[in-house]
Amino acid sequence: MSEKECRTGGETAHRMGVGSSMRYTIRTIWNADKGCILLSFYKNCTEEVYMSFFFILMLQMIYSYIENGKPFMGLLRFVALFCMGHICIHLASAWHAYYIRKKTPGVYAYIFNKVIDKAVRIELTKYEQPDFYDRFARALDECLTKAMDGLNALAWATGCALSAVAAMFLIARVDPVILVFSLPSIIASFMFSSRINTLQYELRTQETRDKRTAEYVKRVFYEKKYAGEIRLYDIRKVLMREHKESYDSRYELYVTMYRRIHMLRQLQELVIFVLPILLAYIYVSVVLKTTGAAKIGLYVATLGSIDYFAWRVKTAIRNYMEAGRNCMYMNNLQQFLEMDEETVESGKRKVDQPLGDIVFDHVSFRYNGSDHETIRDLSLHIRKGERIALVGENGAGKTTLVKLLMGLYPISGGKLMVDGVDIREYDKRDYQRHFGAVFQDLQIFSLPLSHNVLMKEPENEEERALVVEALEKAQFADVLEKLPDGIDSMVTKEFDDKALSAQGDRRRRLRSPVYLPRSRIL
Repeated sequence: MSEKECRTGGETAHRMGVGSSMRYTIRTIWNADKGCILLSFYKNCTEEVYMSFFFILMLQMIYSYIENGKPFMGLLRFVALFCMGHICIHLASAWHAYYIRKKTPGVYAYIFNKVIDKAVRIELTKYEQPDFYDRFARALDECLTKAMDGLNALAWATGCALSAVAAMFLIARVDPVILVFSLPSIIASFMFSSRINTLQYELRTQETRDKRTAEYVKRVFYEKKYAGEIRLYDIRKVLMREHKESYDSRYELYVTMYRRIHMLRQLQELVIFVLPILLAYIYVSVVLKTTGAAKIGLYVATLGSIDYFAWRVKTAIRNYMEAGRNCMYMNNLQQFLEMDEETVESGKRKVDQPLGDIVFDHVSFRYNGSDHETIRDLSLHIRKGERIALVGENGAGKTTLVKLLMGLYPISGGKLMVDGVDIREYDKRDYQRHFGAVFQDLQIFSLPLSHNVLMKEPENEEERALVVEALEKAQFADVLEKLPDGIDSMVTKEFDDKALSAQGDRRRRLRSPVYLPRSRIL
Protein backbone atom coordinates (compact mmCIF):
# COMPACT_ATOMS: atom_id res chain seq x y z
CA MET A 1 0.00 0.00 0.00
CA SER A 2 1.37 3.38 -0.91
CA GLU A 3 1.70 6.17 1.57
CA LYS A 4 -1.21 8.61 1.39
CA GLU A 5 -2.35 11.99 2.59
CA CYS A 6 -5.69 11.82 4.40
CA ARG A 7 -7.87 14.69 5.53
CA THR A 8 -9.04 14.71 9.17
CA GLY A 9 -10.32 17.48 11.33
CA GLY A 10 -9.43 20.21 8.85
CA GLU A 11 -5.80 19.06 8.75
CA THR A 12 -3.86 17.03 6.24
CA ALA A 13 -2.49 13.95 8.00
CA HIS A 14 0.25 11.80 6.55
CA ARG A 15 -0.75 8.12 6.45
CA MET A 16 2.04 5.56 6.40
CA GLY A 17 2.06 2.50 4.17
CA VAL A 18 2.48 -1.03 5.53
CA GLY A 19 6.29 -0.97 5.33
CA SER A 20 6.57 2.48 6.91
CA SER A 21 4.14 1.58 9.69
CA MET A 22 6.21 -1.53 10.48
CA ARG A 23 9.38 0.53 10.69
CA TYR A 24 7.58 3.09 12.87
CA THR A 25 6.37 0.32 15.21
CA ILE A 26 9.85 -1.19 15.52
CA ARG A 27 11.38 2.23 16.15
CA THR A 28 8.78 3.03 18.82
CA ILE A 29 9.34 -0.23 20.71
CA TRP A 30 13.12 0.09 20.26
CA ASN A 31 12.98 3.47 22.02
CA ALA A 32 10.94 1.90 24.83
CA ASP A 33 12.98 -1.31 25.29
CA LYS A 34 15.64 -2.57 22.87
CA GLY A 35 15.66 -6.04 24.41
CA CYS A 36 12.10 -6.72 23.23
CA ILE A 37 13.18 -6.22 19.62
CA LEU A 38 16.44 -8.15 19.80
CA LEU A 39 15.07 -11.13 21.73
CA SER A 40 11.89 -11.41 19.62
CA PHE A 41 13.75 -11.57 16.33
CA TYR A 42 16.53 -13.81 17.68
CA LYS A 43 14.08 -16.27 19.20
CA ASN A 44 11.79 -16.54 16.16
CA CYS A 45 14.55 -16.62 13.54
CA THR A 46 16.69 -19.30 15.24
CA GLU A 47 13.67 -21.39 16.16
CA GLU A 48 12.10 -21.38 12.70
CA VAL A 49 15.33 -21.95 10.76
CA TYR A 50 16.27 -24.81 13.07
CA MET A 51 12.86 -26.41 12.52
CA SER A 52 13.45 -26.44 8.75
CA PHE A 53 16.67 -28.39 9.21
CA PHE A 54 15.02 -30.58 11.83
CA PHE A 55 12.14 -31.67 9.60
CA ILE A 56 13.63 -31.57 6.10
CA LEU A 57 17.31 -32.43 6.55
CA MET A 58 16.58 -35.15 9.09
CA LEU A 59 14.00 -36.73 6.78
CA GLN A 60 16.42 -36.61 3.87
CA MET A 61 19.17 -38.17 6.01
CA ILE A 62 16.87 -40.98 7.15
CA TYR A 63 16.00 -41.89 3.55
CA SER A 64 19.67 -41.58 2.55
CA TYR A 65 20.81 -43.90 5.37
CA ILE A 66 18.17 -46.48 4.42
CA GLU A 67 18.81 -46.38 0.66
CA ASN A 68 22.61 -46.48 0.98
CA GLY A 69 22.69 -49.07 3.77
CA LYS A 70 24.67 -46.91 6.20
CA PRO A 71 25.14 -47.99 9.87
CA PHE A 72 22.08 -47.43 12.06
CA MET A 73 24.14 -46.01 14.97
CA GLY A 74 25.29 -43.12 12.81
CA LEU A 75 21.68 -42.24 12.10
CA LEU A 76 20.83 -42.56 15.80
CA ARG A 77 23.61 -40.15 16.80
CA PHE A 78 22.44 -37.69 14.12
CA VAL A 79 18.83 -37.79 15.39
CA ALA A 80 19.94 -37.46 19.06
CA LEU A 81 22.01 -34.38 18.19
CA PHE A 82 19.03 -32.74 16.50
CA CYS A 83 16.78 -33.52 19.48
CA MET A 84 19.24 -31.91 21.91
CA GLY A 85 19.30 -28.80 19.77
CA HIS A 86 15.50 -28.80 19.80
CA ILE A 87 15.52 -28.79 23.62
CA CYS A 88 17.92 -25.82 23.70
CA ILE A 89 15.66 -23.90 21.31
CA HIS A 90 12.65 -24.42 23.59
CA LEU A 91 14.58 -23.25 26.65
CA ALA A 92 15.47 -20.04 24.80
CA SER A 93 11.77 -19.63 23.88
CA ALA A 94 10.78 -19.91 27.55
CA TRP A 95 13.25 -17.16 28.49
CA HIS A 96 11.91 -14.96 25.69
CA ALA A 97 8.31 -15.42 26.91
CA TYR A 98 9.34 -14.44 30.45
CA TYR A 99 11.23 -11.36 29.27
CA ILE A 100 8.41 -10.10 27.02
CA ARG A 101 5.82 -10.59 29.76
CA LYS A 102 8.04 -8.63 32.15
CA LYS A 103 8.81 -5.74 29.78
CA THR A 104 5.45 -5.31 27.99
CA PRO A 105 3.97 -2.99 30.69
CA GLY A 106 6.98 -0.70 30.22
CA VAL A 107 6.36 -0.49 26.47
CA TYR A 108 2.68 0.27 27.11
CA ALA A 109 3.67 3.00 29.58
CA TYR A 110 6.07 4.55 27.04
CA ILE A 111 3.35 4.82 24.37
CA PHE A 112 0.72 5.98 26.87
CA ASN A 113 3.01 8.73 28.17
CA LYS A 114 3.76 9.94 24.63
CA VAL A 115 0.03 10.25 23.89
CA ILE A 116 -0.81 11.99 27.16
CA ASP A 117 2.19 14.34 26.88
CA LYS A 118 1.02 15.29 23.39
CA ALA A 119 -2.60 15.68 24.50
CA VAL A 120 -1.74 18.40 27.02
CA ARG A 121 0.17 20.34 24.35
CA ILE A 122 -2.50 20.20 21.66
CA GLU A 123 -4.47 23.37 21.06
CA LEU A 124 -7.45 23.44 23.44
CA THR A 125 -9.75 24.32 20.53
CA LYS A 126 -9.11 20.83 19.12
CA TYR A 127 -11.14 19.43 22.02
CA GLU A 128 -14.18 21.18 20.55
CA GLN A 129 -13.93 19.09 17.38
CA PRO A 130 -15.84 15.75 17.38
CA ASP A 131 -13.24 13.88 15.31
CA PHE A 132 -10.54 14.78 17.88
CA TYR A 133 -11.94 12.18 20.27
CA ASP A 134 -11.96 9.58 17.50
CA ARG A 135 -8.27 10.18 16.89
CA PHE A 136 -7.46 10.34 20.61
CA ALA A 137 -9.32 7.06 21.24
CA ARG A 138 -7.63 5.31 18.32
CA ALA A 139 -4.19 6.53 19.40
CA LEU A 140 -4.67 5.17 22.92
CA ASP A 141 -7.04 2.21 22.67
CA GLU A 142 -5.41 0.54 19.69
CA CYS A 143 -1.75 1.41 19.86
CA LEU A 144 -1.21 0.30 23.45
CA THR A 145 -1.74 -3.33 22.45
CA LYS A 146 -1.21 -3.31 18.69
CA ALA A 147 2.46 -2.28 18.94
CA MET A 148 3.49 -5.46 20.79
CA ASP A 149 1.11 -7.61 18.73
CA GLY A 150 2.70 -6.17 15.60
CA LEU A 151 6.22 -6.90 16.87
CA ASN A 152 5.36 -10.51 17.74
CA ALA A 153 3.74 -11.12 14.37
CA LEU A 154 6.56 -9.42 12.44
CA ALA A 155 9.28 -11.36 14.28
CA TRP A 156 7.42 -14.61 13.64
CA ALA A 157 6.88 -13.70 9.98
CA THR A 158 10.61 -12.99 9.62
CA GLY A 159 11.47 -16.31 11.23
CA CYS A 160 9.06 -18.18 8.94
CA ALA A 161 10.49 -16.40 5.90
CA LEU A 162 14.03 -17.46 6.86
CA SER A 163 12.69 -20.96 7.52
CA ALA A 164 11.25 -21.00 4.00
CA VAL A 165 14.63 -19.86 2.62
CA ALA A 166 16.36 -22.68 4.49
CA ALA A 167 13.77 -25.12 3.12
CA MET A 168 14.45 -23.82 -0.40
CA PHE A 169 18.16 -24.48 0.08
CA LEU A 170 17.54 -28.05 1.28
CA ILE A 171 15.12 -28.74 -1.56
CA ALA A 172 17.55 -27.28 -4.10
CA ARG A 173 20.19 -29.82 -2.93
CA VAL A 174 18.00 -32.52 -4.43
CA ASP A 175 16.56 -30.76 -7.50
CA PRO A 176 16.46 -26.94 -7.90
CA VAL A 177 13.86 -27.15 -10.67
CA ILE A 178 11.18 -27.95 -8.08
CA LEU A 179 11.52 -24.46 -6.64
CA VAL A 180 10.49 -22.88 -9.93
CA PHE A 181 6.90 -23.94 -9.29
CA SER A 182 6.76 -22.11 -5.94
CA LEU A 183 8.28 -18.68 -6.61
CA PRO A 184 5.44 -17.18 -8.74
CA SER A 185 2.87 -18.26 -6.15
CA ILE A 186 4.82 -16.52 -3.38
CA ILE A 187 4.89 -13.22 -5.29
CA ALA A 188 1.15 -13.43 -6.05
CA SER A 189 0.38 -14.29 -2.44
CA PHE A 190 2.17 -11.19 -1.15
CA MET A 191 0.08 -9.07 -3.49
CA PHE A 192 -3.09 -10.58 -2.03
CA SER A 193 -1.77 -9.98 1.51
CA SER A 194 -1.16 -6.30 0.91
CA ARG A 195 -4.69 -5.81 -0.41
CA ILE A 196 -6.23 -7.71 2.53
CA ASN A 197 -4.31 -5.55 5.00
CA THR A 198 -5.56 -2.39 3.33
CA LEU A 199 -9.18 -3.56 3.49
CA GLN A 200 -8.91 -4.48 7.18
CA TYR A 201 -7.41 -1.09 8.06
CA GLU A 202 -10.17 0.69 6.12
CA LEU A 203 -12.73 -1.39 8.00
CA ARG A 204 -11.34 -0.36 11.38
CA THR A 205 -11.19 3.32 10.39
CA GLN A 206 -14.73 3.42 9.00
CA GLU A 207 -16.28 1.73 12.04
CA THR A 208 -14.73 4.10 14.61
CA ARG A 209 -17.67 6.53 14.87
CA ASP A 210 -20.31 3.79 15.13
CA LYS A 211 -18.20 1.88 17.64
CA ARG A 212 -17.85 5.00 19.79
CA THR A 213 -21.63 5.51 19.66
CA ALA A 214 -22.27 1.96 20.86
CA GLU A 215 -19.73 2.33 23.67
CA TYR A 216 -21.22 5.67 24.72
CA VAL A 217 -24.72 4.20 24.98
CA LYS A 218 -23.38 1.27 26.99
CA ARG A 219 -21.61 3.67 29.34
CA VAL A 220 -24.75 5.77 29.83
CA PHE A 221 -26.70 2.71 30.98
CA TYR A 222 -24.22 1.67 33.66
CA GLU A 223 -22.95 5.02 35.01
CA LYS A 224 -24.62 6.30 38.16
CA LYS A 225 -25.03 9.90 37.01
CA TYR A 226 -27.43 8.86 34.24
CA ALA A 227 -29.44 6.32 36.27
CA GLY A 228 -32.30 8.64 37.33
CA GLU A 229 -33.05 10.07 33.88
CA ILE A 230 -32.80 6.63 32.25
CA ARG A 231 -35.51 5.27 34.56
CA LEU A 232 -37.81 8.29 34.55
CA TYR A 233 -37.88 9.31 30.91
CA ASP A 234 -38.10 7.80 27.44
CA ILE A 235 -34.61 8.99 26.56
CA ARG A 236 -33.57 5.35 26.90
CA LYS A 237 -35.59 4.57 23.76
CA VAL A 238 -33.64 7.20 21.83
CA LEU A 239 -30.37 5.78 23.11
CA MET A 240 -31.36 2.23 22.23
CA ARG A 241 -32.25 3.40 18.72
CA GLU A 242 -28.84 5.03 18.40
CA HIS A 243 -27.21 1.80 19.58
CA LYS A 244 -29.19 -0.28 17.06
CA GLU A 245 -28.39 2.09 14.20
CA SER A 246 -24.68 1.95 15.02
CA TYR A 247 -24.84 -1.85 15.20
CA ASP A 248 -26.68 -2.09 11.86
CA SER A 249 -24.20 0.25 10.23
CA ARG A 250 -21.23 -1.81 11.47
CA TYR A 251 -22.95 -5.03 10.39
CA GLU A 252 -23.42 -3.78 6.82
CA LEU A 253 -19.82 -2.58 6.75
CA TYR A 254 -18.55 -5.97 8.00
CA VAL A 255 -20.61 -7.88 5.42
CA THR A 256 -19.32 -5.75 2.56
CA MET A 257 -15.66 -5.74 3.59
CA TYR A 258 -15.35 -9.35 4.72
CA ARG A 259 -16.96 -10.65 1.53
CA ARG A 260 -14.05 -9.11 -0.36
CA ILE A 261 -11.50 -10.21 2.24
CA HIS A 262 -12.62 -13.87 2.22
CA MET A 263 -12.55 -14.00 -1.58
CA LEU A 264 -8.95 -12.78 -1.56
CA ARG A 265 -8.03 -15.34 1.12
CA GLN A 266 -9.43 -18.20 -0.94
CA LEU A 267 -7.40 -17.11 -3.95
CA GLN A 268 -4.33 -16.85 -1.72
CA GLU A 269 -4.78 -20.45 -0.49
CA LEU A 270 -5.06 -21.60 -4.09
CA VAL A 271 -1.80 -20.01 -5.25
CA ILE A 272 0.18 -21.09 -2.15
CA PHE A 273 -0.81 -24.75 -1.84
CA VAL A 274 -2.76 -26.20 -4.74
CA LEU A 275 -0.86 -24.96 -7.78
CA PRO A 276 2.81 -25.36 -6.67
CA ILE A 277 2.29 -28.75 -4.98
CA LEU A 278 0.30 -30.13 -7.91
CA LEU A 279 2.93 -29.01 -10.41
CA ALA A 280 5.76 -30.38 -8.21
CA TYR A 281 4.10 -33.82 -8.00
CA ILE A 282 3.67 -33.93 -11.77
CA TYR A 283 7.32 -32.93 -12.29
CA VAL A 284 8.68 -35.53 -9.83
CA SER A 285 6.52 -38.25 -11.43
CA VAL A 286 7.95 -37.42 -14.86
CA VAL A 287 11.54 -37.34 -13.52
CA LEU A 288 11.21 -40.71 -11.76
CA LYS A 289 9.65 -42.33 -14.82
CA THR A 290 12.32 -41.06 -17.19
CA THR A 291 15.43 -41.47 -15.00
CA GLY A 292 14.55 -44.54 -12.96
CA ALA A 293 14.16 -44.96 -9.22
CA ALA A 294 17.77 -44.36 -8.19
CA LYS A 295 16.82 -41.28 -6.11
CA ILE A 296 13.27 -42.23 -5.22
CA GLY A 297 13.89 -41.92 -1.46
CA LEU A 298 15.26 -38.38 -1.72
CA TYR A 299 12.47 -37.32 -4.06
CA VAL A 300 9.80 -38.72 -1.73
CA ALA A 301 11.40 -36.82 1.18
CA THR A 302 11.59 -33.69 -0.97
CA LEU A 303 7.89 -33.89 -1.90
CA GLY A 304 7.15 -33.89 1.82
CA SER A 305 9.44 -30.89 2.10
CA ILE A 306 7.37 -29.06 -0.53
CA ASP A 307 4.38 -29.31 1.84
CA TYR A 308 6.52 -27.98 4.67
CA PHE A 309 7.88 -25.18 2.48
CA ALA A 310 4.35 -24.16 1.43
CA TRP A 311 3.26 -24.27 5.07
CA ARG A 312 6.09 -21.97 6.16
CA VAL A 313 5.37 -19.59 3.28
CA LYS A 314 1.70 -19.49 4.27
CA THR A 315 2.59 -18.92 7.93
CA ALA A 316 5.07 -16.19 7.00
CA ILE A 317 2.50 -14.42 4.84
CA ARG A 318 -0.26 -14.82 7.43
CA ASN A 319 1.97 -13.34 10.14
CA TYR A 320 3.21 -10.64 7.80
CA MET A 321 -0.44 -9.74 7.20
CA GLU A 322 -1.12 -9.80 10.93
CA ALA A 323 1.95 -7.64 11.56
CA GLY A 324 0.91 -5.22 8.83
CA ARG A 325 -2.63 -5.04 10.18
CA ASN A 326 -1.42 -4.34 13.72
CA CYS A 327 1.31 -1.93 12.66
CA MET A 328 -1.12 0.00 10.44
CA TYR A 329 -2.89 1.02 13.64
CA MET A 330 0.30 2.88 14.51
CA ASN A 331 -0.85 5.39 11.88
CA ASN A 332 -3.30 6.53 14.54
CA LEU A 333 -0.45 7.15 16.97
CA GLN A 334 1.71 8.91 14.39
CA GLN A 335 -1.13 11.12 13.14
CA PHE A 336 -2.08 12.05 16.70
CA LEU A 337 1.51 12.88 17.62
CA GLU A 338 1.76 15.06 14.49
CA MET A 339 -1.33 17.13 15.34
CA ASP A 340 -0.74 20.86 15.62
CA GLU A 341 0.25 21.95 19.09
CA GLU A 342 -1.21 24.98 20.79
CA THR A 343 -0.37 28.24 19.09
CA VAL A 344 -0.89 30.47 22.12
CA GLU A 345 2.27 32.55 22.15
CA SER A 346 4.42 32.28 25.25
CA GLY A 347 7.00 34.86 26.18
CA LYS A 348 9.71 34.81 28.82
CA ARG A 349 8.42 37.49 31.16
CA LYS A 350 7.70 36.30 34.72
CA VAL A 351 4.83 37.59 36.86
CA ASP A 352 6.81 39.23 39.66
CA GLN A 353 3.97 41.23 41.27
CA PRO A 354 0.18 40.97 41.78
CA LEU A 355 -1.60 41.24 38.45
CA GLY A 356 -3.34 44.56 37.77
CA ASP A 357 -6.01 45.82 35.36
CA ILE A 358 -7.32 43.62 32.55
CA VAL A 359 -7.86 45.27 29.14
CA PHE A 360 -9.46 43.66 26.09
CA ASP A 361 -8.50 45.89 23.17
CA HIS A 362 -10.60 45.07 20.04
CA VAL A 363 -10.23 41.34 20.71
CA SER A 364 -11.63 38.79 18.24
CA PHE A 365 -11.65 35.00 18.26
CA ARG A 366 -12.83 32.29 15.88
CA TYR A 367 -12.80 28.52 16.42
CA ASN A 368 -11.03 26.40 13.82
CA GLY A 369 -13.43 25.36 11.08
CA SER A 370 -16.06 27.95 12.09
CA ASP A 371 -17.33 30.44 9.52
CA HIS A 372 -18.12 33.14 12.10
CA GLU A 373 -16.34 34.79 15.00
CA THR A 374 -17.42 33.79 18.50
CA ILE A 375 -16.02 37.07 19.82
CA ARG A 376 -15.73 40.06 17.50
CA ASP A 377 -13.99 43.36 18.18
CA LEU A 378 -14.51 43.25 21.96
CA SER A 379 -13.12 46.07 24.09
CA LEU A 380 -13.40 45.82 27.88
CA HIS A 381 -11.54 47.30 30.86
CA ILE A 382 -11.66 45.46 34.21
CA ARG A 383 -9.93 47.27 37.07
CA LYS A 384 -7.93 45.53 39.77
CA GLY A 385 -10.17 44.45 42.65
CA GLU A 386 -13.31 44.87 40.58
CA ARG A 387 -15.93 42.11 40.51
CA ILE A 388 -17.91 41.63 37.32
CA ALA A 389 -20.42 39.16 35.92
CA LEU A 390 -20.71 38.25 32.24
CA VAL A 391 -24.32 37.53 31.28
CA GLY A 392 -25.48 36.00 28.04
CA GLU A 393 -27.21 33.06 26.43
CA ASN A 394 -25.50 29.72 25.81
CA GLY A 395 -22.87 30.00 23.11
CA ALA A 396 -22.55 33.77 23.47
CA GLY A 397 -18.83 33.42 24.28
CA LYS A 398 -18.69 33.85 28.08
CA THR A 399 -16.51 30.77 28.71
CA THR A 400 -14.48 31.52 25.58
CA LEU A 401 -13.73 34.99 26.94
CA VAL A 402 -12.44 33.52 30.21
CA LYS A 403 -10.26 31.01 28.39
CA LEU A 404 -8.81 33.79 26.24
CA LEU A 405 -7.95 35.71 29.41
CA MET A 406 -6.25 32.63 30.90
CA GLY A 407 -4.20 32.12 27.73
CA LEU A 408 -5.87 28.82 26.89
CA TYR A 409 -6.99 29.99 23.43
CA PRO A 410 -4.98 32.06 20.92
CA ILE A 411 -6.41 35.49 20.13
CA SER A 412 -7.42 35.91 16.49
CA GLY A 413 -7.21 39.68 16.53
CA GLY A 414 -6.59 42.63 18.82
CA LYS A 415 -4.72 42.71 22.13
CA LEU A 416 -5.35 41.37 25.62
CA MET A 417 -3.31 43.11 28.30
CA VAL A 418 -2.99 42.39 32.01
CA ASP A 419 -1.19 44.91 34.22
CA GLY A 420 -0.32 46.86 31.06
CA VAL A 421 1.48 43.89 29.47
CA ASP A 422 0.30 41.89 26.45
CA ILE A 423 -0.31 38.40 27.89
CA ARG A 424 1.69 36.90 25.01
CA GLU A 425 4.81 38.41 26.58
CA TYR A 426 4.32 36.46 29.82
CA ASP A 427 5.70 32.98 30.38
CA LYS A 428 2.46 31.12 29.79
CA ARG A 429 2.74 28.54 32.59
CA ASP A 430 3.84 31.14 35.14
CA TYR A 431 1.00 33.46 34.07
CA GLN A 432 -1.67 30.74 34.29
CA ARG A 433 -0.65 29.80 37.85
CA HIS A 434 -2.11 33.13 39.06
CA PHE A 435 -5.67 32.19 38.07
CA GLY A 436 -8.28 30.34 40.08
CA ALA A 437 -11.16 29.07 37.93
CA VAL A 438 -14.18 26.84 38.40
CA PHE A 439 -15.59 25.99 35.00
CA GLN A 440 -19.24 25.29 34.38
CA ASP A 441 -18.49 21.63 33.63
CA LEU A 442 -15.96 21.28 36.48
CA GLN A 443 -14.50 17.81 36.97
CA ILE A 444 -13.65 15.99 40.19
CA PHE A 445 -10.91 13.36 39.95
CA SER A 446 -10.89 9.96 41.66
CA LEU A 447 -7.87 10.98 43.72
CA PRO A 448 -7.28 12.15 47.30
CA LEU A 449 -8.99 15.36 48.43
CA SER A 450 -5.66 17.21 48.62
CA HIS A 451 -4.88 16.42 44.99
CA ASN A 452 -8.25 17.82 43.85
CA VAL A 453 -7.66 21.08 45.73
CA LEU A 454 -4.07 21.70 44.68
CA MET A 455 -4.57 20.01 41.28
CA LYS A 456 -1.28 18.24 41.97
CA GLU A 457 0.28 16.10 44.68
CA PRO A 458 1.26 17.99 47.86
CA GLU A 459 5.04 18.06 48.12
CA ASN A 460 5.48 19.28 51.70
CA GLU A 461 3.65 20.20 54.91
CA GLU A 462 3.28 23.80 53.79
CA GLU A 463 1.24 22.74 50.77
CA ARG A 464 -0.86 20.40 52.92
CA ALA A 465 -1.62 23.36 55.20
CA LEU A 466 -2.66 25.38 52.14
CA VAL A 467 -5.17 22.66 51.28
CA VAL A 468 -6.77 22.86 54.73
CA GLU A 469 -6.84 26.67 54.56
CA ALA A 470 -8.50 26.64 51.13
CA LEU A 471 -11.13 24.12 52.26
CA GLU A 472 -11.95 26.23 55.32
CA LYS A 473 -12.43 29.30 53.13
CA ALA A 474 -14.72 27.22 50.94
CA GLN A 475 -16.86 26.37 54.02
CA PHE A 476 -15.79 22.74 53.78
CA ALA A 477 -14.37 22.48 57.33
CA ASP A 478 -17.41 20.68 58.77
CA VAL A 479 -17.09 17.92 56.15
CA LEU A 480 -13.32 17.73 56.58
CA GLU A 481 -13.63 17.13 60.35
CA LYS A 482 -15.73 14.00 59.76
CA LEU A 483 -13.29 12.41 57.30
CA PRO A 484 -11.12 9.76 59.02
CA ASP A 485 -8.25 10.33 56.59
CA GLY A 486 -8.66 14.10 56.41
CA ILE A 487 -7.28 15.64 53.24
CA ASP A 488 -5.94 12.21 52.21
CA SER A 489 -9.48 10.85 51.84
CA MET A 490 -10.35 9.55 48.39
CA VAL A 491 -12.97 11.43 46.38
CA THR A 492 -15.71 9.68 44.30
CA LYS A 493 -16.50 6.00 44.62
CA GLU A 494 -14.78 4.99 41.39
CA PHE A 495 -12.18 2.87 43.23
CA ASP A 496 -13.23 3.07 46.90
CA ASP A 497 -16.75 2.43 48.19
CA LYS A 498 -15.95 4.40 51.35
CA ALA A 499 -14.70 7.44 49.45
CA LEU A 500 -16.15 10.93 49.80
CA SER A 501 -19.11 11.53 47.52
CA ALA A 502 -18.88 14.89 45.73
CA GLN A 503 -22.24 16.00 44.36
CA GLY A 504 -24.05 19.31 43.91
CA ASP A 505 -22.93 22.19 46.12
CA ARG A 506 -20.33 20.03 47.86
CA ARG A 507 -18.77 19.36 44.45
CA ARG A 508 -18.43 23.07 43.75
CA ARG A 509 -17.07 23.89 47.21
CA LEU A 510 -14.56 21.07 46.99
CA ARG A 511 -12.96 22.66 43.95
CA SER A 512 -11.05 25.08 46.15
CA PRO A 513 -8.05 26.15 44.02
CA VAL A 514 -9.78 29.52 43.71
CA TYR A 515 -9.12 30.05 47.42
CA LEU A 516 -5.41 29.33 47.29
CA PRO A 517 -3.13 32.34 47.97
CA ARG A 518 -1.57 32.13 44.52
CA SER A 519 -4.96 32.77 42.82
CA ARG A 520 -4.77 36.49 42.01
CA ILE A 521 -7.60 36.47 39.46
CA LEU A 522 -10.71 34.40 40.24
